[in-house]
Amino acid sequence: MPDTAELDGIRTLDEFVLQLRALKTRTGNPSITEITRRVHRDWRREGRPRSELPARSTVGNCFQTGRRRPNPDLLLAVVRSLTGDDRAVVDAWSRALHHALGEAAAGPGVRVTDRLAPPPDGPLVHTAVLAEALRLADLPGSGRTVVLEGSAGTGKTTLAHALARRLATARRADGPLLVVDLHGTHPQAPPASPFTVLGHLLGALGVPPARVPSSTDGRSVLLRRLLAGSGTVLLLDDAYDAAQVRPLLPGPRAGHTLVTTRRLPAAWPELGGRVRVPPCDPADSLRVLRGMAGAARIDTDPRAARLIAEAVGHLPQALALVAHHVAAHPDWPLADYHEHVVASLVLRGGMGRSFAASERSVSPEARRLLRLLTLQPAAHAAHADVTAAARLAGTGPARARALLAELVAAALVEEVGPGLYALGRMVHAYARARLRLDEPVSRVQEALARLHRPPARSAQTVGN
Repeated sequence: MPDTAELDGIRTLDEFVLQLRALKTRTGNPSITEITRRVHRDWRREGRPRSELPARSTVGNCFQTGRRRPNPDLLLAVVRSLTGDDRAVVDAWSRALHHALGEAAAGPGVRVTDRLAPPPDGPLVHTAVLAEALRLADLPGSGRTVVLEGSAGTGKTTLAHALARRLATARRADGPLLVVDLHGTHPQAPPASPFTVLGHLLGALGVPPARVPSSTDGRSVLLRRLLAGSGTVLLLDDAYDAAQVRPLLPGPRAGHTLVTTRRLPAAWPELGGRVRVPPCDPADSLRVLRGMAGAARIDTDPRAARLIAEAVGHLPQALALVAHHVAAHPDWPLADYHEHVVASLVLRGGMGRSFAASERSVSPEARRLLRLLTLQPAAHAAHADVTAAARLAGTGPARARALLAELVAAALVEEVGPGLYALGRMVHAYARARLRLDEPVSRVQEALARLHRPPARSAQTVGN
């Protein structure tokens, strides 16, 4: 067996990458193109689809330090491409990788529990959405996956816990309840890798560390085998995308899997039933305010209460933040909770960080467009079309449409009609606040000039 003693001192992912570079040099320094060819060959032999074969640039990134979201499967595939099929060597590199990813410790940031959050203090909103999710979960065939999708603050996690509670109570088989946060939009941590999450799920099911497979595929197979025939309820909260979730699904012979996500990519349908979690309707918004701030307090000024609900875009999380402030300040008239006060309470209460986390998944150009969209006149502030977006961004319609698609996928903007997009009230307030901090006045003035510039007249019109 080749000497692998140098792997014993690895403590970080960057140290692992540096050793990988050294391994590449020791094994003849093959080109990235050649390594990519070998990885493709090996993965085709394993039966992987063409869509999973990595690009040359992706393989090249394996040798770069400073990465936040490594692909453990690909890193080990690169190791195999350099060392051959020596299982003992690959296992040594696999252990070093696990240690670098934090699995030798408690797996920081990833925790599997068997406990659900207690019911909310106030009324559970979205009862119709809960009923639809239960209907999908009860469709013929076990192992049904239900994806709850929506923007920040709509109450997806609360709804998922309520759904899990119903399913756990009604399940017939004695399967486990497993709850894990995937950190898809965590403000500090990167999205949890399926490789690491599977390790913790298997540990929660009693698998000794020595028996945990060293690849994502191996871990997925073992998880499905352990949960086959059980009445498992698996709750995967805050998923980043379908690729993160797919290896974690326990298969059609297990119980139910519930997923929450802010991202709305087209790939979600293959995972199971999709349920869109919208903001509250006006009646539910008042129920939340009355339930958390006190009915007597809210009923003193129903009109002001309705304006508060409108100011927060009927988002349950935002309503709760304002309701707690109302309850704690009995000397404040409800009429004093005007739009700017409410926006400040909500954004400083945590939703500003939530929107910032949602923005991590979009390009800097799309983030800039989100801020510039708030420059539209008040009459059109809630909506934008492709033409206005293109003018504000200083680009063509095709590029503007692509940027808007990024914002839609991140649940920051909603497409409400062909070429027409809407900003929620709280997203608008957040983006407007960021505009003042992130965009120089000169650039804002240039965007306004483009927005209000008269459309160019055709040559025929000029001639007339």
